[in-house]
Amino acid sequence: MRLLSKIDDTFEIIEQAVVIFLFSALVLMITTNIVARNLFGVSYQKILEISPGIVLWLALIGATLALKKQRHIKLEILLRYAGHRTRRLARLLGSLFGMVVMGFLFAASLTFVKNEMAIFGLQGGSAIVFPLFFALSFFRCLLSGLVAVRPTTALASDGRGLNLGTIPDDPSEGGA
Repeated sequence: MRLLSKIDDTFEIIEQAVVIFLFSALVLMITTNIVARNLFGVSYQKILEISPGIVLWLALIGATLALKKQRHIKLEILLRYAGHRTRRLARLLGSLFGMVVMGFLFAASLTFVKNEMAIFGLQGGSAIVFPLFFALSFFRCLLSGLVAVRPTTALASDGRGLNLGTIPDDPSEGGA
């Protein structure tokens, strides 16, 4: 189980580096386009085409980071008043549901990427973000389910995120 936690922490570091790189590239490209348009009357169409794709990548990677830190949107109003076992069961069922949904969407996204590559060639390869997102989300749902089954296991984060080895009793802890 510690191995899974280490893998998850490694994914987090990679995700953060990708987010920093993509956001920096996005700001640089858009700023360059604005300056070129205002000073030289030239606008680069390719930048305008690439930018929405980068924003999509940023949004999906940000969503996986939110899952990692347990900061995703959760509907836990009733669970605030439930007992510890009920919350564990709800977390387990939510994780299982998330795994099923992410598994189906992962399979569908592979077909989508294949079709995109057939239609657009290498440019369609940017759609690879979808299967990556669904696979990583599946993995994070799996970890959450494992914690719900065995909350005393050492799946704890290294301090950058929420300690996954505990289920917070205080409703102010955890997600939104």
